[in-house]
Amino acid sequence: MAEPLDPRLVYARTDDTDDSSPAVARLTPPARRLLRLIDGRRALAQLPNHVRPGELPGLLDELAAYGLIVLSGILEELPAGWTNARDPRLDDFKLRVRGSVERELGASGRVLEARLQDCVNMTVMRGVLREVIELVRIRASAEAADRVAAAAQAANTAWALRESGGSPPPSRG
Repeated sequence: MAEPLDPRLVYARTDDTDDSSPAVARLTPPARRLLRLIDGRRALAQLPNHVRPGELPGLLDELAAYGLIVLSGILEELPAGWTNARDPRLDDFKLRVRGSVERELGASGRVLEARLQDCVNMTVMRGVLREVIELVRIRASAEAADRVAAAAQAANTAWALRESGGSPPPSRG
């Protein structure tokens, strides 16, 4: 699938789909997770975010190649609010770590800051953050990298406090 996926596409399992079938056994773990989510009713945009965004086309190709799914329809329009189905934890995390890399690297940290702000889910964020921290370590120092890591840890702690009913520290704006 070279073109971006239309988020209105709806896929269904085929009649041959059985969790004990040899085809299912050959699937990669991400494809198996996606197969469990496909029900023939929900559009791609409505599926829980269990795969990395760039992996979805390849995983759908894998499932279709084994004959486990078929395109069953396309919604005329997505249910109201789907575009607002943002991960509040991701938004909070981005807000809390904003500026931490630029404080350590100056203007040369802007590109790395942009990479963090462009992350589309927490899985991607964790990977990018590991890369950014290592780059800060290389370009500046271990102490600078530790400060960026501490900002990320503080963001995680603040969210955990919020979720447990505690009072998180105010986010940096």
